[in-house]
Amino acid sequence: MGIDAWIGRLPKVELHVHLEGSLRPATLLSLARRHGVDLAEDVEALYRFEDFGDFARLFLAGLNVLRGAEDFVDATVALAGELAAQNVRYAEVTTTPVQHHRRGVVLEEYAAGLDEGRRRARDEHGVEIGWICDISRESEAPDSHFTVDFLLGRTAPGGVIGLGLGGVEEGFPPEPFASSFAKAKAAGLAALPHAGETVGPESIWGALRSLKADRIGHGIRCLDDPALVAHLAERRIPLEVAPTSNVALKLAKDPESHVLGELARAGLVVTLNTDDPAYFRTTLNDELRMAHDLHGFTRRALLDAQVTALEVSYAPAATKAAVRRELDDVAL
Repeated sequence: MGIDAWIGRLPKVELHVHLEGSLRPATLLSLARRHGVDLAEDVEALYRFEDFGDFARLFLAGLNVLRGAEDFVDATVALAGELAAQNVRYAEVTTTPVQHHRRGVVLEEYAAGLDEGRRRARDEHGVEIGWICDISRESEAPDSHFTVDFLLGRTAPGGVIGLGLGGVEEGFPPEPFASSFAKAKAAGLAALPHAGETVGPESIWGALRSLKADRIGHGIRCLDDPALVAHLAERRIPLEVAPTSNVALKLAKDPESHVLGELARAGLVVTLNTDDPAYFRTTLNDELRMAHDLHGFTRRALLDAQVTALEVSYAPAATKAAVRRELDDVAL
């Protein structure tokens, strides 16, 4: 069996994908028409960007069409359909409540949309979703506790497995958000911050020491500090690596020079992810193929990466057992 067919049939788990970054052009256009939003240019052109400013404009266009429960349902079901087509069995999907609240979205509708979308993802596509709701560093005052209080309140969506920390890393270190993560941990939620994407090892150290991070989103800058690499490897703290995202945002010159292979050779726990798949024009299948073709991941290594992603996920026990049985049956 050829590598593309083998990758396509491989049961998969994704741990780092943003709902707000998953809107393919057809979905974005459909939601824009629903709300009478004039995108003011060719939709496909929005998805071609050269720098972070272009990416930010696309991201804001996506946010602007997510207004009510039905929109969040449609976005979730569209993502689930795409995941199912790649044989993704379980996904932890990040979404950012404060970005919608600031635009006037009613949080009860937001949560209802996530709940219905998650139900339909499971029933219609066989994809189980766990939600990660993340703090937007630049949009939420650390002492407001907005996101964690929403997650622990009566209007929270079901299926939330962790608290994240996203947004602009430069100038917004993790330490001020320690109290939010302490509240989340006390309530049984995982600590799943982004760190070490655009800022160096100090960001990762801060996430580990102050937020008690269970996994690190991205984490590619850990290689700047051998002591940090040793710590991550010894403690088996997983990294959620998204190579195409890093290339698209100019954090790596090209796919060939990405540090994915170096991270794996350093003995780190590495998982493969898409981050904002629609906006970076990638799929999880694409990420696995890149790892195989450019970074020395054999079929066994790709399979092991899926086993690892499943093990470090917060999937329900029954889901873990079912997917593990499928992975055990994969022929190399």
